[in-house]
Amino acid sequence: MACRISAFVGVLGLVAASSGVAQDMPNPQAMQMQVQQIMQQRPREAEAAARAFLILVAPNLVSSLDSMRPGLIIKEPLVIVEGVPQSLSDGSDQYWGEVAQLTVQFGMVQKLAQRDSARSQLVGKMFGLEANARAQQRAYRTASESSRPAIRKQIEVLITQHFDLEDQLRAREIADIERRLADVRAESQRRRDKRAEFIKFAVDDIVRDAIRPR
Repeated sequence: MACRISAFVGVLGLVAASSGVAQDMPNPQAMQMQVQQIMQQRPREAEAAARAFLILVAPNLVSSLDSMRPGLIIKEPLVIVEGVPQSLSDGSDQYWGEVAQLTVQFGMVQKLAQRDSARSQLVGKMFGLEANARAQQRAYRTASESSRPAIRKQIEVLITQHFDLEDQLRAREIADIERRLADVRAESQRRRDKRAEFIKFAVDDIVRDAIRPR
């Protein structure tokens, strides 16, 4: 779907901030480049990773992904138009775009799981909802006018669930911030309570250093 990169980037930023491991998370631009690279190179291992990820987060879409796969994939170079790979001949961009997106998201969830399993589960569920929303978008594109209102309603349900999961991630972020703030306040109070003792230790150390033989 057109907004999949922006939604993906939003989740990445939220996870990095809330988990306190922003330095360990790839930046959004790097992950978007990974998506484009997979779309260009079309590695077989990416197909396996995407399928495995769907089995975990959206098993109902496995057959849908399989049905998108072209019977014959001609590996010709892709032309880059405004940063988006464009196929010259085989019409498999949609399939490989989905594979690339799922593969990169899978890698992100796996890396996050090493540091925070609870957050990785939430993010995995969010990506599963996004995959379902993209599937509904594809259905909407080819649906009759009479069928579109029902599909729109399904998309609304998915995005509502996605928003609720994002809210849970933000709640975790707030709890972490409050915990760190409580620790800082406790340490500040401890130092105020022992102010005289700390000052004496510091002065004694300075004096000892002044008279220490050189």
